[in-house]
Amino acid sequence: MGDSTVSPFSDSYYLPREGYGEELDYYFNANVYNLAVSGASSKDFTGMANYKTLMNGSDAVPALGDAEGDKFLIIGFGHNDEKTEDARYTDPNGDYLTAGSFANSLYVNYIQPALERGVTPVVCTPIARLTAENTLASYEGASSHKTSDVTIDGRTFAGGDYAQAIRDMCSQLGLICVDLTAATVQENVAMGKNAQWTHAFTGAKEGKNGTMTATGLDLTHTNSYGAKLNAWLISELTASTPLGAYSKGKAKPSYELYFGDAVNPDYVPSSYTSPTETSKLWASFTDANGMVWNGTAFGNVGGDDKITGGDFSAVVTDSTVTLGVKNNRGKIASTVDGIMMYYIQIPAGTTFTLTAKATVNHLEKNNQVSFGLMARDDLYIDTSISDPIGDYVAVGTRNQGKINCFGRKSGELYDGPAASKKYNVGDTVELKLVGTADGYTLTYGENATVSAGFDYALTAVDPDYVYVGFYVARNANVTFSDICLEAELPQTSLLEECWKKVQQFPAWLGELAQSVFQ
Repeated sequence: MGDSTVSPFSDSYYLPREGYGEELDYYFNANVYNLAVSGASSKDFTGMANYKTLMNGSDAVPALGDAEGDKFLIIGFGHNDEKTEDARYTDPNGDYLTAGSFANSLYVNYIQPALERGVTPVVCTPIARLTAENTLASYEGASSHKTSDVTIDGRTFAGGDYAQAIRDMCSQLGLICVDLTAATVQENVAMGKNAQWTHAFTGAKEGKNGTMTATGLDLTHTNSYGAKLNAWLISELTASTPLGAYSKGKAKPSYELYFGDAVNPDYVPSSYTSPTETSKLWASFTDANGMVWNGTAFGNVGGDDKITGGDFSAVVTDSTVTLGVKNNRGKIASTVDGIMMYYIQIPAGTTFTLTAKATVNHLEKNNQVSFGLMARDDLYIDTSISDPIGDYVAVGTRNQGKINCFGRKSGELYDGPAASKKYNVGDTVELKLVGTADGYTLTYGENATVSAGFDYALTAVDPDYVYVGFYVARNANVTFSDICLEAELPQTSLLEECWKKVQQFPAWLGELAQSVFQ
């Protein structure tokens, strides 16, 4: 068990994600049951269905300790224990007896139950996040899971070394420790620029003669070739342990043999281009920090004439924006969406926090009605589109308030947990959306903050930008206030603007222009 670096995925990306748990049976003579969950920490995993399966079993998976023969529990947490939120955070400081610590969470929830049931724990330090520089010096921080103190709303989340916490605990208890942090840093640096090919890419652009150029590098998640490499590392690093007796002794996976299998054969390149102009229909809004938000209505909205026909409205004041949709225009549906949105375009990979208050003026009882905050990977200016459009995460209501955090991933709707509190007409809801290199954290009013499962990159359609803002869909009228986007937005140089224009040229002209530009 573990997080997204261990778990299975179902992606439609050019180089889809895959965790190393999926490749363990390729390197070990064993029946492998992969219960890892994308977005999970060692703390909140205990409230998930897969933890119940671990402890009690299911029709397909034996309970911990019930399988025949020698039994091992491979544990791979750490990436999300670092998240500064109550649901997932564990303290990297303290030993396995220190309540609230990372080591204590691993010990109490996984190691102790395994030992009590005759199962041998194998504890892996988290794989390193690939850095842009990919030098040893560049891994002396968060990429190797060494964090700093963070204070939020008066509470300090202590920083520390999560990988070292595992090393120390395993040494103290005499457990098998697989130091994947150190091993993956070593592999990354040794491969140099080629280390990127062990990772997922969300998209690709088609060049001359049908050649594909990968886009949307995911610095956290591996593809199947990278998953094989990490599973092989586990087999190598446990060779002298009881687990080593079950190794198949296979050679290190090579790019030549396995990278081709990592590519999605059904991937179709997107023809999308980023918008270069803003709408002439809706007044822009300048927030208290001087950031300018622009409006648009797009997607399955019933036709271009409905956008200009009075079914969509935006009333802008000095401090608020009231968005309205009526006459059943727009929707959040199983396969298509139609929304009105005020947005800011930010570079992909930007860490940001978007907050706002939403006062509900009108909200009809319909499962496709929605409002809230959104980050998405494509945006269109006042265009009716009947086909499915891109992926997103939304701090927003759905199914008449039953769901309040959801998204679309690889074209399919993905719901967070059921709402504990519903908001209706007259209520004001505080909304918060945080984006990091590892994914998104969503908070809708007084409901629990949600992160698990929202760790997919929004670069499958537009590899260069993410569009963040606030929206309404279907029959809703909502006033947004206290709108604040905190982000480290880079200053774009004239040279960079020219380069972006070059990348938007037709493929053959772009290749010629790139050779001149470079």
